[in-house]
Amino acid sequence: MPCSIELFRTVPSLNPFPASWWADVFPDEDIWNEPVWCDPGDVDDWIAEAKEHHYGASDEVIEKEAREEYDRATGERSDRIAAFTIHCERSGLPVPHTVRDLLEFLLALGLYRGEARDGQLFVAPQLYINPFDVLAFDKLEAIEEAAEQRGDLEELTAIAVRRVGGVEYEFDSEGHFRLPGGASSVTVSVSLAALGEHAGLPPQVVRGMLLELAEDGDVSTPVDLGSFPLAEEFELTATDDLLGGYPNDELLPPEHA
Repeated sequence: MPCSIELFRTVPSLNPFPASWWADVFPDEDIWNEPVWCDPGDVDDWIAEAKEHHYGASDEVIEKEAREEYDRATGERSDRIAAFTIHCERSGLPVPHTVRDLLEFLLALGLYRGEARDGQLFVAPQLYINPFDVLAFDKLEAIEEAAEQRGDLEELTAIAVRRVGGVEYEFDSEGHFRLPGGASSVTVSVSLAALGEHAGLPPQVVRGMLLELAEDGDVSTPVDLGSFPLAEEFELTATDDLLGGYPNDELLPPEHA
């Protein structure tokens, strides 16, 4: 989905509300005519920003890394636009180019539901619906989508562990994530219910993700994750590799990560 899908994840209610609500929240912006895909900007801007936040490296090295990151991000963006266009065509729906078009697309797919009240459109989100249920994937795309969803679950869980556990951290002179004292792991007190609430996921899904991360050695705990009560707190140890892999506080589109 385009970057602007994030706008429609912010809602005043899970019950129907006026579609005009978003325009009311951003009165100084022409929300409905905004493009659905973000503008990555000019590579020179990326280089300038990189030089502001990186210390200890030469300008040549910083510029090289910034250009590589810019190429990666714009490449991801192009791939996502192409893939999204294909799915629109398979669904028999026009490709949305503006935010208004995107809302109409979400309504047509069933990811939002709408109803007319006194000549005004009221909408309600149904973004919990899995893309597998509304988009036509071929075999390879389905495998890739499943992997992407698994990655999203890991990211949301790692962010929740860091935020719910109140993990303190910093970035070193090269911009790398660092736990206090350079520790390789941190132990925090969490509950599956709290993690799920922060991540916006059912706690049972978080349980499954933690079990998988434990198998990979990214987390550990003295309790039995498979049967531990959802609301009770327990000690969880997470590695700096896991936490440092997701220093952001929300799920980012791949081209922003």
